[in-house]
Amino acid sequence: MSKHPFQILVSLFATIFFSIAPIQSAFAKNDLKPYEKAAIATRFASEVKYNFAGYGKFAQNYDSICRAELPNLVNTHTDEEFSDKLQLFANLLKDGHTSIGFSADVTYAPISHKRIGDKVFVTEVFSDEYTQKGVHRGTEIVAIDDMPVIEYGNKYVVPYIPSSTPQWSATYPFNSINLTKGYRGVPVKLTFKNKNGKTFDITDNRESLWGIVNSDMSIKYDTLPENIGLLKIPSFQTNYFNDQEFLNLFEHKILPTTGLIIDIRDNTGGNSQVGQFVMMLVATDTIPQASWETPKYEAAYASWGKKWERETVASDSIVPFCISYPNDVPKYDKPIILLVNGSTFSAAEDFTVLFKNANRGKVVGTPTGGSTGNSIFIDLGWGYTGRICTRHEKLADGTEFIGIGIQPDVVVEETESVILGKDNVIEEALKIIAHK
Repeated sequence: MSKHPFQILVSLFATIFFSIAPIQSAFAKNDLKPYEKAAIATRFASEVKYNFAGYGKFAQNYDSICRAELPNLVNTHTDEEFSDKLQLFANLLKDGHTSIGFSADVTYAPISHKRIGDKVFVTEVFSDEYTQKGVHRGTEIVAIDDMPVIEYGNKYVVPYIPSSTPQWSATYPFNSINLTKGYRGVPVKLTFKNKNGKTFDITDNRESLWGIVNSDMSIKYDTLPENIGLLKIPSFQTNYFNDQEFLNLFEHKILPTTGLIIDIRDNTGGNSQVGQFVMMLVATDTIPQASWETPKYEAAYASWGKKWERETVASDSIVPFCISYPNDVPKYDKPIILLVNGSTFSAAEDFTVLFKNANRGKVVGTPTGGSTGNSIFIDLGWGYTGRICTRHEKLADGTEFIGIGIQPDVVVEETESVILGKDNVIEEALKIIAHK
């Protein structure tokens, strides 16, 4: 298969600004002046008025909320306290791509983790010290600082992570490395339970050496029984994707299969053009696109009392490669199942939208995170950055999913098997695809 003249366009990454829990550092600073705090907060509120895609649907006037909250923000005793409250102020908008970013000397315990039901399990260990103490994949985290782990997460982590939906708040804050994030040098006590039911503690000063800096987020492929392909895409970031390598994978491994499962659970996004490239290979017909909305402000009309409008912009349909390059790209018309969950987010939801719009197959799992991105980034001064969602999207048939999540065709809750044994969601997908 020859390489095609298709270049992945550069677009805004759906990088998520996430914060630390409100734990004071050992050396709290109070460098910001009251007028500087006021300037940061009011600049963010002003930019929300002009740019926030959800402003027209926001039940209260954000300006009035800013006036009500400003004394609490300005009169904070430390910069850390101001940062914490400023994030809560931004998160009142309840949008997963609208947030406050700032630099802080924070780090994590050298483990990643995932929530299954009301339990949290270690998924990767990045330190020999932790491994030697008995922490492995599947070890349960039962408490943090002597507080049950779900209670701790709901109190100290969830409120500080921007969210559009309950399912995003119930999953992402407990996944990846979020739970142990905190100021460097401030100890955190982790209580684990091994497979034999024995509990043990590790107190981490958040200064541990990491044996691995980054997890492997590259695309994984495997062939399951009955010649079903399993394509796992952990991220849509461009640095994990090579178009020519994926074309080779498509030609030599995906095309010969009798069906395909695409797994984008816990994929929190990246560049939507990556997902579009993949979809253009597996779609069998032109993919319809819904129009989208964005805030529109015209100064002259405002002087005549005209309010903000929401401009509607039509989207062009997407033509798959099998139609645009019929001599080079064979049509893949085998059944496909797409796996999603509450941590399928941003560009991964854009991929899910394309999959649904193309009517390409069943979506299996739990509702997605309900936030797609297209944020504007604003320098608020004094080391603070605002990120504001500017675009409101829908499915091709007009179905709303922002603030709701894309609903699966078949609901399958993850069990501990995704950590400890055969993945129950993949097993269910195999059953569904076998009846196609």
